Amino acid sequence: MLKAVVIGPRGKMGRLIVKSLYERKNAQIVGAVAPKGADYVGKDVGLLCGLGKEINVKVTDDIESVIEQCNSIIDFTFPAVSLEVLKHAVSHKKALVCGTTGFKREEKEEFIKASQEIPIVFAGNTSLLINHVYKVLEYLAQNVGNYADIDIIEMHERFKKDAPSGTSLEMREVLKKALPDKNVNIHSIRGGDVPSTHKIIFNLLGERLEITHHATNFQCFADGAVQAAEYLLSKKNGFYTMKEVFGIF
Repeated sequence: MLKAVVIGPRGKMGRLIVKSLYERKNAQIVGAVAPKGADYVGKDVGLLCGLGKEINVKVTDDIESVIEQCNSIIDFTFPAVSLEVLKHAVSHKKALVCGTTGFKREEKEEFIKASQEIPIVFAGNTSLLINHVYKVLEYLAQNVGNYADIDIIEMHERFKKDAPSGTSLEMREVLKKALPDKNVNIHSIRGGDVPSTHKIIFNLLGERLEITHHATNFQCFADGAVQAAEYLLSKKNGFYTMKEVFGIF
């Protein structure tokens, strides 16, 4: 059974991850960790996250008080928080799903290094369809990429702090593996309450291909994150992506 600690349970992703865990038969929420001194510390996470009932799990601001009860940690917060969570996960040998974005290259390297000691899923996007889009981009890059001008346009809510998005960066990484010398431009738009939209344009002479993914809410990301945590239950130490979680090869 998955026994999870959720980091940042009052955030937009934290709330939905709690909901997704609660609705799964073989999953249990054993802890929820808030920032130090948050005004909701001590509250029942079920009431905090809109489940409509208490689930006998109180929010804490001390990860050390709950980490031994879990077999996986799910974290969608901010880079500084996630790097601290990583240290605790390594210290206690707990699996970690990290969907935080906005890391610097050297910060991402910390997760790669830590994967020698614990199993980690590190993902800029945990939705099923986006990870299939990555596979389509891989094919297109290999077969028509040399003939195309390639642009990525991404739109997110006004409150998203990082730009470009982690998803856009992962898309460009997929494309650059096949096209290392190709310039792939990313255009970021922040406004309103758009959950997530990504459009990839392959412009050729006389024709154009556009691939667009819309997330109409954030639940797809939460469900994917919980699926990733379940996936890690049977895995040895290593650095995994959602491609492995969803079986996309």
